[in-house]
Amino acid sequence: MQPHLLLSHPLFEERPFRQVLEPFGFEVIADAIEPPIDPEIDDDQAVDAYAEDSQAYIDSINFQHPEGFIEIDRGENEDGDIYSVAVRAKTTFADTLLHADPAFDQGPELTQAAFDVISERCRQVDDEGWSREHDDTHADGVLSLAASDYCFTASLQTRHGPHPHLDNHAPLTWPWDVEWWKPSPEPRRNLVKAAALILAEIERIDRAAERQGGEE
Repeated sequence: MQPHLLLSHPLFEERPFRQVLEPFGFEVIADAIEPPIDPEIDDDQAVDAYAEDSQAYIDSINFQHPEGFIEIDRGENEDGDIYSVAVRAKTTFADTLLHADPAFDQGPELTQAAFDVISERCRQVDDEGWSREHDDTHADGVLSLAASDYCFTASLQTRHGPHPHLDNHAPLTWPWDVEWWKPSPEPRRNLVKAAALILAEIERIDRAAERQGGEE
């Protein structure tokens, strides 16, 4: 099978699947079996099929994953075992990431705007360290407040043109240190940043509600 486009990210060369995918809201399961290479214990037809075309044999295996899980990769690992990795999207963000690959998309085509927001959210997690655990510490609405500052800046730029003053001076409502204020001269880019922050806040609210429901 063709691996999901997500797996082309360099992070997967350094970290296990779970370590990369779970912070984005995926539940990950993996299954592995030994290849049929021993005629004394393995089925003769399987041994011959694997020897003739190992990839075709791997593709023909029927891995039984739980309902709701979608296989995103299968192959042979460093130990020589045949593996299959499947995920279940637990959040809207994860579901959008999953269907960003056309081969796994069963819904409407992802627009460029939506793709840019997803890419920005990935950047926030990878480059800035704004993981789910980090976001969960901001239960006071600062994520949506930061998003509103980027929206306001984009509005000013659209209505009045460039605002160089905003490059070095964060709005009074900016919730963090000024070093984290990174506006773009392009209104669209600021709106993408705002949308990614809004997405992070919505996911944080959903996780909090899920935890509260589990405690009842």
